[in-house]
Amino acid sequence: MKNILLILILGCAGIFQISASPLFFPTKLKIGHCLSQGTGHKELKDFYTSKLSPEERTKIAEDLALQEAKSAYQSLECIRMAGLTKEEKETLLADHAHHREIKELMFSYYENFLLSDEKTIRLSAYEEKTLRSFIEAKKELLARLHQAEYQSLSEKLLPLSTFQNTYMALFFQHWEFYQTAPDFLKEGLFD
Repeated sequence: MKNILLILILGCAGIFQISASPLFFPTKLKIGHCLSQGTGHKELKDFYTSKLSPEERTKIAEDLALQEAKSAYQSLECIRMAGLTKEEKETLLADHAHHREIKELMFSYYENFLLSDEKTIRLSAYEEKTLRSFIEAKKELLARLHQAEYQSLSEKLLPLSTFQNTYMALFFQHWEFYQTAPDFLKEGLFD
């Protein structure tokens, strides 16, 4: 049981770090060439752990958000140019929705882990409030990102700035939490 929990926690750590892809999900359609897993960024670790000036941190966040947004946007453009039939589009949207459900389930396990008695007993009231606020904000931002992807797949391609702004908000929201999080919550975050 501990091994399963460890695997689940490590899998969810990817969700926490945003090193997961901008647009990558399993689908029955042959559009794998359009989907991108993204890459892990050394800059992302530096963004959180280095003693950078606010200007330098903002520049890194802008660059990372633009990279993530471009990757997602290119994937969405490629899918839209693939000339999918109505049935294929329905399959794609169902696969995308299924992937979101899985991510939400994994995030709820991660949330339950972070808010477990074992963790919260070590937190002050302020730290617990900050943790709960972080989790709620992250859920909202991920829902916005998913909605932007869904709308771009089903209706019209949203502008690149929509994705860039959402990724930027995620990076800064994570950074703010990282600055106030107790060390035991940061342990192993970048391993």
